[in-house]
Amino acid sequence: MRIGIDIRKYHDFGIGTYIQNLMNVYQHREDFDCIYFGNDDIQSEISRLKKGSFIADNSPKYSLQELTSVSKKANSQQLNLFHSPHYTYPINLNVPGVVTVHDIIHLRMKKYYSLPKRAYAFCMIRHACAASSAIIVDSAFGKEELLTVFRIPEKKIHVVPLGADEVFSDKLKDNDKEAIVRKYGITKSYILYTGSLKPHKNVPTLLKAFRTIRHRHDVQLVFTGERISEVPQLQRYVVENGLSDSVLDLGRIPKEELKAVYQSARAVVLPSLYEGFGFSMLEAMASGVPAVGARATSITEVVGDAGLLFDPMDDSELAGHLDDILTNESLRISLVSKGTERAKQFTWKQCADRTIDIYHEVLK
Repeated sequence: MRIGIDIRKYHDFGIGTYIQNLMNVYQHREDFDCIYFGNDDIQSEISRLKKGSFIADNSPKYSLQELTSVSKKANSQQLNLFHSPHYTYPINLNVPGVVTVHDIIHLRMKKYYSLPKRAYAFCMIRHACAASSAIIVDSAFGKEELLTVFRIPEKKIHVVPLGADEVFSDKLKDNDKEAIVRKYGITKSYILYTGSLKPHKNVPTLLKAFRTIRHRHDVQLVFTGERISEVPQLQRYVVENGLSDSVLDLGRIPKEELKAVYQSARAVVLPSLYEGFGFSMLEAMASGVPAVGARATSITEVVGDAGLLFDPMDDSELAGHLDDILTNESLRISLVSKGTERAKQFTWKQCADRTIDIYHEVLK
């Protein structure tokens, strides 16, 4: 079996994590070969894999060109099946295909997106769902979202939860963690946020809650991923409220160092209004750190009863949870224990194996 996979979003936050971890599992499977279609700058990373071939495609993301360029190259490779890990599904493929739709946020959080972007997303997702033979979503919430907006046979949609990278559950020695934390200027107990800072991530609620608790605790707020200094509205709030000395803006950091920053945090917070899954909650639990997430969309599905949930529009409720974690050691220990066990239910091997099962089902 020869499977073509579009990996042009290899370096993106969420979808990139999805692609990279599927590839890590796929290289150990003997029942099929992968042909990866990606930008030139990915090729060196693909060369490190034990198996899988690479074909360059530099068509811009979210362009009309990508819809035909990828399919033209895929059709020349004698594939059995094509997998698009994002909703930009090629046109005129001559083999069956699978598409993963991680969310339909453009259609459900309309105020954050322009009319052209919403129209593009609607057309592309509708095309992907109609043209593919199977649709993968990350959560039961994601499935209900698709069924609400599009006319899709329910049996065509498959819920395949994502996984936590094993690197996070591999505990570092205290000395090693402390060295990395000090390297980044973290000198106190801290709350961690990781990922993008798009408007739907609802970071102002976290900043407001932190402003409240900072007067009661000697604590820092650490951001990794997208830099808060690059979002004027958020940076202005930090400065105007005198938080500059307490908010650290690390940007993207290597995974091994991110692992240490996770494992040393007092809590990880995800205040997002909309998530197709919510990686940071799962990574927190795998790291042995309390997960504090918004009571919204798929986040409750991932966290279950193993973390603390709050109304994403109520910064006082979030502040109360952070107060509890910082002062109640028995609560923190209980959350760590529950979270560690829950994280074991979400592995990339399970995700990849189920995805491969869907490939076989399509080809029956």
